[in-house]
Amino acid sequence: MPHDRRKVLVLGGGVAGIAAATALADHGLHVELVEKRPLLGGRASSFVDKATGERVDECQHGTMRCCTNLADLLERLGVHDRICYFDAIAFLDREGRRSAIYGSRLPAPLHTLPSFLRFRSLRLTDKIAIGRAMLAILRAKPHPEQDRIDVATWLQRMRQTERALRRFWRPILVSACNEELERISCAHAFKIFREGFLLHPQAFHFGIPSVPLATLYTEPTVAYLQARDGHVRTQTTIEQLEVEGDRVVGVLLTGGTRLQADYYVSALPFDVLLRVLPEHTTVGEPYWENLRRLEFAPLCGVHLWFDRPIGCPPALAVLDRDTEWIFNKTQNFGLPAERGGYLSVVISASRRFAGMPKEALLAHILTEVRACLPEACRAELVRWQIVRWPRATFSPRPGVEAARPDQQSPIRNLLVAGEWTRTGWPSTMESAARSGYRAAEYVLAQEGRPARLVAPDLPASGLARWFA
Repeated sequence: MPHDRRKVLVLGGGVAGIAAATALADHGLHVELVEKRPLLGGRASSFVDKATGERVDECQHGTMRCCTNLADLLERLGVHDRICYFDAIAFLDREGRRSAIYGSRLPAPLHTLPSFLRFRSLRLTDKIAIGRAMLAILRAKPHPEQDRIDVATWLQRMRQTERALRRFWRPILVSACNEELERISCAHAFKIFREGFLLHPQAFHFGIPSVPLATLYTEPTVAYLQARDGHVRTQTTIEQLEVEGDRVVGVLLTGGTRLQADYYVSALPFDVLLRVLPEHTTVGEPYWENLRRLEFAPLCGVHLWFDRPIGCPPALAVLDRDTEWIFNKTQNFGLPAERGGYLSVVISASRRFAGMPKEALLAHILTEVRACLPEACRAELVRWQIVRWPRATFSPRPGVEAARPDQQSPIRNLLVAGEWTRTGWPSTMESAARSGYRAAEYVLAQEGRPARLVAPDLPASGLARWFA
């Protein structure tokens, strides 16, 4: 490695850190990635089950075709083929009726209209109200007012029915934004529907990993960086960023080790970043003070292992219950039937379960799963895991866009990445990947080598081009 090769220290091995590290390594910089946990992926990762030694996802994560930068990152790592995309999303209501949203030959934004008209959990009055609101979203131009009003209030103004709220708007938005409708700004809600459902006929296609999340990121990232003379440090905790004037001059690790680089990319959660920066650096500086306005939203994942396979689609959206999604991990991971059934349940915006004992939560979720999937009633639960993330995502409440920071911090050689930074997207893996690429763009610009790394959105097509 040439002695004059510029070095970048990336702090945090989640999706944002991986995106920044791999992009910068591709452009010839010497990259060192530091992560506190033993596996990469951050909140979209896995842990090792002590009982079996297998990797278990912290919580099920999926993607959509509209997530172009996450797809670009997975292509870069050579693992995009580990995502299985489905062109239909299955729904199950409390009465046991199944419906699906799927595409047709109609042009966008009408491509899902035939399946929507057949959606059994909604009545005609609900569908007319939803259609009226979707047209308003499609026609809406970006405006600061959209970040000042919550989507629950907006939907009330749009005269949405109670059933439409409960069986359409809430399931989609709470899952996508990990927050209740009253705490989701219209800016984020509109983004989800425009990019995910209205502008491109394939944007809503739902992607599910066929391997544990840590497997998707850990070994591929380590191999990718090593092939470019980079390095990954896991199980390494950052104690403090050392700042002199307008530059970071070093990073102090637990145990006393000190690392230095020319540039530093923080892909840490915003509360951790504030903690490791010197207080005199952040107090009174609007960029850093705004981070104190950000709030977290919790997420809960429940893993259930049964003594026999359970009939279930790869992903099932559940209506009218606390359980929001059931994923058939046996099918998604291609596990043999003799290993039994493995289901993963997701509960977004899970504040109401924060203080509930795990055994009580298990009993509640197991009752719901068995009500949804009759085969589970005849199966014996042999093992279970509950994972709670009290700080899973940032809360997309009204006014949050003004507090989200740009990737260039006031400290010249410190770039900031993370799904909570200003990307225009809610707290998603797509937002994380975009932030990492944008942080890398800033580094390259300072090096006098500007490059466009952020992948473009899917283009508006069909009739949707008139509105885009």
